Amino acid sequence: MFKKKIASAFVGLFSSMLVMTGCGSSNTPSTQPPPAALHFAFVTNSQSNSVSTFVVDPTTGQLSPKDTVPTGGTNSRRITIDPTGHFAYVSNLDSNDISIFAVDAATGKLTMLSAPIRAGASPRIVLGPAGNVLYVVNQQANHITGFSINASTGALTPLSGEVPTDDAPVELSFHPSGNFAYALNFNSSDVTVYRVDSTGALGLLGAVPVGLSPSSITIHPSGKFLYVAHLVSNQVTAFSIDQTSGALRALTPSVTSGDGPASLTVDSQGRFLYVTNAIANSVSVFSIDAVNGTLTPTSTAVAGTNPGALAFDAAGRFAYVVNLGSNNVITYSVDAATGSLTQVGSSVDAGIGPVSLVVTK
Repeated sequence: MFKKKIASAFVGLFSSMLVMTGCGSSNTPSTQPPPAALHFAFVTNSQSNSVSTFVVDPTTGQLSPKDTVPTGGTNSRRITIDPTGHFAYVSNLDSNDISIFAVDAATGKLTMLSAPIRAGASPRIVLGPAGNVLYVVNQQANHITGFSINASTGALTPLSGEVPTDDAPVELSFHPSGNFAYALNFNSSDVTVYRVDSTGALGLLGAVPVGLSPSSITIHPSGKFLYVAHLVSNQVTAFSIDQTSGALRALTPSVTSGDGPASLTVDSQGRFLYVTNAIANSVSVFSIDAVNGTLTPTSTAVAGTNPGALAFDAAGRFAYVVNLGSNNVITYSVDAATGSLTQVGSSVDAGIGPVSLVVTK
């Protein structure tokens, strides 16, 4: 029963966390070096329905709380930022809408641009590979919809049509080529595969069984491998990706993570896979074989209570983990050789129920 409750709280909420690029300018005379640009982290809080902003020290990785803004929605979950760094979007799972914010690149301040817009039943958002479409996975409606993004104003315009998924889609990930997309379906225990055309439209290719209680997926930066976490069995399964057809083929054997794997994150170099374990309160680290995609356990780091999203800073020197149960964010240094995580400094408080995180550079 306990694991079922954890599954309800965590499944499909934390993967595909983004490192986005901010913008800024300087009037410093050319004879002097420009001032260092500020770095920011944004954390969505599911129970206080807000976004907490932190200033990131690029040298030490430490987070300093800045401010918190309400989302105007209920059960606020995924946050993503457009490629320009000027606009942020937050999906609100229970109010069935999306909040839109302007981002001040100099200060990190978020300003809501309008009332949240309707986005279908239980929306979960992800930015498309071209950065001009915001896709919405509607868990209760079993389909995917989308919005075009106005690059000047950040406004969202609904796209026509609905693409079917299988039962209870919780996540959508795109192949690095931008040619394929993969939706993780919790109740039907499979992944639906789509071809992505030049307009961003999705065409269903088929479904691949992936095993019970799939909670998160992530794709290797090379585009060769896809990984699936299984919340109840504590397993992570690897699949190879056919680069022409997008088809998935299971690789053996699976590996065991800690108890209750909630999210998967691969570092930008594709060398290590990080698994946050919501029940074990830890982060498991696996090395990735670049040739065959197999995983080898290397280390485990202690996290807070019910860890979920993990994101890296732009340089990959620091990792940040949000902890739903302890309402905080922990900063880790990343060992470049082994991928191991070591906590640096003290944790910082977020709002109530932090679940999602993006870091700017």
